Order: sequence, then structure tokens, then C-alpha cells
Amino acid sequence: MTISIRRRAQLGLAAAFVVLLASLSALILVPRYSRPVQVADVGTAAPDFDLPNLNGETVSLHDYHGQVVVLFFSSLHSPQSLQYNDRVERLAHTYDTDARVKFFAVNIGDGEHLDPILLRLDDRISSRTYPTLLDEKAAIATRYSAKQAPYMVVIDPRGIVRYRGAFDDNADLAFTSHSYLADALHDVLESSTIAVASK
Repeated sequence: MTISIRRRAQLGLAAAFVVLLASLSALILVPRYSRPVQVADVGTAAPDFDLPNLNGETVSLHDYHGQVVVLFFSSLHSPQSLQYNDRVERLAHTYDTDARVKFFAVNIGDGEHLDPILLRLDDRISSRTYPTLLDEKAAIATRYSAKQAPYMVVIDPRGIVRYRGAFDDNADLAFTSHSYLADALHDVLESSTIAVASK
């Protein structure tokens, strides 16, 4: 009878030890694999990405480390995005010969396949003098908090997000008085300590 009680106590102790080990493993491993997805807050490291361009080539953000990167999140389904194409194009054109700056349009999809050939035939896209990248499932747009297009992001040469928000202060060009993007881009190029607030 004594052996049986002792045996039960040993089994109970062994079971408690297994539960303890499982709990410790969960505490150590679960946070490692369930961290929230990195989001591009101003002042934080810009989430890296690999996106195809209209020629099917993969473009990686980390390849442009050392340059100021401007991301123009746009959508063919957004009339405002199309309205801003010319404004972004004009600003990009002023930096055509400045090797410190690289512009990219990031075309946000709605989960459907985006045919690069059809997009290349679209004048609204083919007229851009800077590359257009395809974000079919809007995964990158989500990480950059680009909930609606158009949306602008400026990343400094160290890979830190320095601005995210609107291009300017009014969708109607006739009433525009302030270009947030132009100011942010100028400040990042002129200062290594810029901390532009999110608009």
C-alpha cells in the first residue's frame, strides 16, 4: 500500500514537472513567434519589402539603403490617387539628377492578380518616370499604415521613416498652399536629425 502511494506521488511530481516545462517553453517561444507585425511609425525602422515591378523584377527596399526613398502608395481604383499622379511626378522630376533620392509608386491591389502587361499599357502608370511596384494583397500598404491612397512615406538614408501622410494640404490643386512631402523631403536631405511629425 505504501509503495502504491509513493508511486502515485512520483507520477504526480513527474506530471507537474512536464506541465512546468511546457509552460516555460510557451513563455519563451510564443512571444518570439507571435510578435506584432512591424509598422512604419515615424522615427522607427522602415519595414523591408520585396515587391515586383512592372517588368516582373523584384525590388527590395534594403538595396536602397544610403538613399532617401519616397514611397507613393496609389491605387487605380482611387480617383484621388490619379489626381495626385501629376503632382508626385513633378516633385520626382525635380530630383531626377539627384542620386540621393529614389521615388517608387506602390500600386495597392485588392487581392486580385495585377497583370503587369495591362498596367504597362495604362497611360496613368506608364507615364511615370519612376518605377511602379505591385502590392497585390496590400500587405506592404498595411505595414506602412497606408489605409487609403494616395499616401506618402519618406525613408531616410539610414532606413528610418521620417514622414508618412498626405502629399499636401488640399486635394484641389487650386486651393493647395502647403506641400508636406516636399518639405519633409527637403528637411531629410538637409538634416540628419530631422523628426517630421506624421500628418
